Amino acid sequence: MFFKSAFGQILHYENFAVILDTTKHVKGNIVPSFQYQNLKEDLIKFENTADFSVLFNHNALTIANKVELSRFGNETFESGGYLYIEYRRIQDTLPFALEPYFQAHWNEIRGLDRKYAIGANLRWRVLYKKNSGIFAGIGPFYEYETWDYRGVPDSETIPNPAIPITKELVRLGSYISYKQRLSDKFLLDLSIYYQDDIQNLLDVPRAGISSRLTYKLTKYLGLTLLYQNIYDPSPLVPIDKLYHNVTFSFSINI
Repeated sequence: MFFKSAFGQILHYENFAVILDTTKHVKGNIVPSFQYQNLKEDLIKFENTADFSVLFNHNALTIANKVELSRFGNETFESGGYLYIEYRRIQDTLPFALEPYFQAHWNEIRGLDRKYAIGANLRWRVLYKKNSGIFAGIGPFYEYETWDYRGVPDSETIPNPAIPITKELVRLGSYISYKQRLSDKFLLDLSIYYQDDIQNLLDVPRAGISSRLTYKLTKYLGLTLLYQNIYDPSPLVPIDKLYHNVTFSFSINI
């Protein structure tokens, strides 16, 4: 992976594996990365992003995880990562499903020291075919965030002492996504996210967009181009309100 993801505020979970073909019971993606640099001390860095969806008796469980481990000289430390767990009960006769979820983030590069969120969406299966799907969801979630100043530009003034900022909030989240298998080789994935304070809707919105195009090199190996962004008009620390992320990667597909 050539660019690191730093999206702790909005996790683009609709990019995770979704089983479009109901004859398939397991689907997932693994994106490993290894890096070596001969600096003052040898730097060895391993990063792995993975997500899996399992379908069993009309139940769907999705687990996604990102882990970064680095070794600099004799010191080993863990940098940014996340864990996401989602459950969904699939009803063939109903287009709606409740999807409770939990997510945790740590050591994000923009300054998000840690985040916990738990909530549930009411998911609407607008269109569902073997090779395409349109999905929408809305629901409340509780959010806890702690930010530090590691991602603040040098041009900004950092308070002294630089005490981390913590915020708790109940938000209303929503999304809409479109997935299309263009051919045997190409898969297109588009999604839009919108979040706001549940007590002050349309007051301080937070939004995100994600688009992914995957080309299947083989049955299990793919080449993925991913673009994601987040817009937050009121970040807790003085960082850019609009953040972009571009990833070009090889992925192992199950």
